[in-house]
Amino acid sequence: MKIDSPSSITSREASIRLEWISTRILPGVAVLLLSIPLSQWADSNLPDGIIPVSIIYLMIVIILWSMYMAVQYAFVGIAQTRKAKDKVTMENSNPHEEDGQAPVFLLEAMPIINESENIDTICEVETSEEINETEIVEDVCSEDTEVLAKDNHASATYQQGIDDFYQSQAESQKKKLDTIHEYLLYIMSPFVYEEDMDEFCTDLLRFAMDHNYRPEVEWKRYKKKLSSFDVRHLVWSIAIRLGLGKGKVYSNDDCACYIERRFSSLCVTASGEPLSHSTLRNLTVTSNSDQIHCDIQGADGLLFHIPSQLGIEKD
Repeated sequence: MKIDSPSSITSREASIRLEWISTRILPGVAVLLLSIPLSQWADSNLPDGIIPVSIIYLMIVIILWSMYMAVQYAFVGIAQTRKAKDKVTMENSNPHEEDGQAPVFLLEAMPIINESENIDTICEVETSEEINETEIVEDVCSEDTEVLAKDNHASATYQQGIDDFYQSQAESQKKKLDTIHEYLLYIMSPFVYEEDMDEFCTDLLRFAMDHNYRPEVEWKRYKKKLSSFDVRHLVWSIAIRLGLGKGKVYSNDDCACYIERRFSSLCVTASGEPLSHSTLRNLTVTSNSDQIHCDIQGADGLLFHIPSQLGIEKD
């Protein structure tokens, strides 16, 4: 690759390179650096995990760069158009001053007439060149406006796709949580007091939103005693609808850890010894005294077997 020596670079090439650095490279670096704290601020104010930081950063870079380009094109177009109009206005607004005429001889008048004709010719040429320059500037501004409109449309379409995607994700998540909440209200009504139901459901819904959530307080208020089988079946019925298994969001270990912390007093042997973690990982094991059974999801993969959803009465 041949590199031009400083002496071989013309003033026009140097001007072009300087303009490229000042209008593209430096603003681009500024946009990339400014997007870092903005993306961190946006990530800290959004719910955990709803939008990856890299996507937030890319969105902010695109928005800032689009704003910069729009402002730059607008100012350049306005400046060029105003400059051209000022030139034409100045030329048209300067009337020819009539000098006082003094008697001249015929031979003296001939050079003056020729000089006047030359001046008129030069003025006509300059006016024609200025009109052509104005037309060129208007054409350039029109092309820049079309390019800017296309860039804005593409950016708007891109942003609309992102917004629609996350709106769809949020709507799907809300539907799942509402369905799980309705199931909990129904299935736990014989075992949890009505005034405690909101607190009980809220903790399980937090686990439904984050598989890494671990409760800090054990639940101890029951209307009717439950067993470790019952709470294992309860948690399994929720996790299976959110994605439970190898390569999915929830694992048996996540469920066992939640059960160990939230229902620790229920997870003991007949002699009072705590059940092992490996035992609690077996979520679907049954016994003769089960009160809550594993609820296998319907055809849509979400609904529970309760009257308000699939119309099947509780046993």
